[in-house]
Amino acid sequence: MKLPDLPGITGIFITGTDTDVGKTWVAAGLTAALRQRGVKAVYFKPVQSGCPETEGRLIPTDAALARTLAGLTEPLEVLTPIALRLPLAPGVAAAQAGVVVDLERIAASLRDLAGRYDFFVVEGAGGLYVPLVGTHFLVLDLIRWLGLPLAVVAKSGLGTINHTVLTVKAALAADIEVTGVILNRYPDNPGLAAATNPGVIEALTGVPILGRLPEVPDLTSPAGREVFLAAVKPIAEQLLALSG
Repeated sequence: MKLPDLPGITGIFITGTDTDVGKTWVAAGLTAALRQRGVKAVYFKPVQSGCPETEGRLIPTDAALARTLAGLTEPLEVLTPIALRLPLAPGVAAAQAGVVVDLERIAASLRDLAGRYDFFVVEGAGGLYVPLVGTHFLVLDLIRWLGLPLAVVAKSGLGTINHTVLTVKAALAADIEVTGVILNRYPDNPGLAAATNPGVIEALTGVPILGRLPEVPDLTSPAGREVFLAAVKPIAEQLLALSG
């Protein structure tokens, strides 16, 4: 398929090994940490499904969270140009709604944002093999289209080795640069699985663990957000250095 032209952008693409691994919080936190450092950074999520409706308008809740956390003022429809109602893979949700995910709308938002921002933190939808357009354009293809390196957000405990290694290997096989893995919700007192997983993942994938973000009981509170952003800051610094 012919893809729309895109501006050259610098940044990082954030994917997850599974649903509910916290990649939205990680992407939003990275954006906020970079902006606190003085970087013209922006959060961008091309498509979100499972969007609630308010006053006849579908609200991309992930972009809303990121906009608040990072202090952005862009309209939600620019930060997430494709909002879908059903909580399904975007390609499936779009088909059920009788529409097609419009890549030109995504490209138009990127062109708009590229004139004002120097660093993009782009969040995918689910994992690498989630379909976006039918079943022939996947999140994997989106990453290659954008030309960004990848960071993988993974769980910390039992079961994460297989999901994480498979995700990294699939990306590398598709000639996507993998910057590293971010272990989310890492416990203060890790058990044996959480303690040994980072070394095993590094050994099996050949990519580094960029950081271990703590389990924060209440991310909605100012204190919880402060703890989370402090933990995200060193990862943001690494990504910024690697992008240079």
